[in-house]
Amino acid sequence: MSQSTKVGIIGGGWPGLAHARGYLEAGGFSIVAVADLIPPRRAKLAEGSPKAKQYADAKELIADKEVEAVSICLPTALHLPIALAALKAKKHVIVETPPGLSVREVKQMSAAAAKAGRVLTYAFQRRFSGAELATKQAIEKGYAGDVLHARSSLMRTRGIPAGTGWYTDRAQSGGGALLDLGSHMLDIGWHLLGHPKPVSVFAITRQQFADLSATPNAVEDSAFALIRFEGGKSLELAVSWAINQPPTQNGTTCRIYGSSGAIEVYTPAGPMLYRGFGPKGDAKQTPLKQPKVAGHAAMLRQFRECILGKASPLFGAEQAVVLMQMMEAMYRSAEGSKSVAL
Repeated sequence: MSQSTKVGIIGGGWPGLAHARGYLEAGGFSIVAVADLIPPRRAKLAEGSPKAKQYADAKELIADKEVEAVSICLPTALHLPIALAALKAKKHVIVETPPGLSVREVKQMSAAAAKAGRVLTYAFQRRFSGAELATKQAIEKGYAGDVLHARSSLMRTRGIPAGTGWYTDRAQSGGGALLDLGSHMLDIGWHLLGHPKPVSVFAITRQQFADLSATPNAVEDSAFALIRFEGGKSLELAVSWAINQPPTQNGTTCRIYGSSGAIEVYTPAGPMLYRGFGPKGDAKQTPLKQPKVAGHAAMLRQFRECILGKASPLFGAEQAVVLMQMMEAMYRSAEGSKSVAL
């Protein structure tokens, strides 16, 4: 491994641009290649790295012997074939979310990474954002006591993804709001609960706003679920691309409920810890200090630590399998209108 890890970015949409910024901010990386079918998007990806080679075809980037690691920032249906090709070429891989179309695909990627002896991780960047990092640290220090329940939601009043239309095409996306937004919100709640083993899920999905989509909307635009874990822990999940709700409710919520305290992860003033509850429910409010390095820069620093053998992926293959098992169980529950055991 060279002093600076040489990376290639595949996909010039906003996730690819976020990875490009993250690599530059993280340090220790050189972006040596970018790939996208559209020339202006390739050029945009390479703006901060003018010497980066530009490819129209992802396979050409993967064949570039200078590239040591790749970011895969493509529609979900392309995660598996491109990840398998990159791992076969002995590249370290970070894949955008959701991990894949199914548990089966994620297991295939995991097996390929093990065979290649290369790092495979997934870009669940919320784990690395400042508010979430501060919350996780507070939980680990026991400030909230034993965490028992999480309420996690991302509710857009009107926000069905447009663009190329692949988000609303089940064959390319694997699902709608539940998989797109829900995978992130499920993951951050599960992460803050300490990754307990899931026992069962009950979920409801709805499709009410097909007329707002730029393409025929064959996927759900809202979803709601309750997940039970071992040890009595639980998580409420609510996500929507489009729903009729009070305008002030448009946005993201994550609340952690513990035996001796509670944490509101997202507030205008940052994450807040509540302790010392009185008989009338009043409590002491304490802001949590956020780290200086957060977001994609922190995520990609951790990727480099894994590549150098100094750390294990914060979100690796095993967690990807469990998360996708929960997602698949939610879809089965919604389809069958009953709770599904895991």
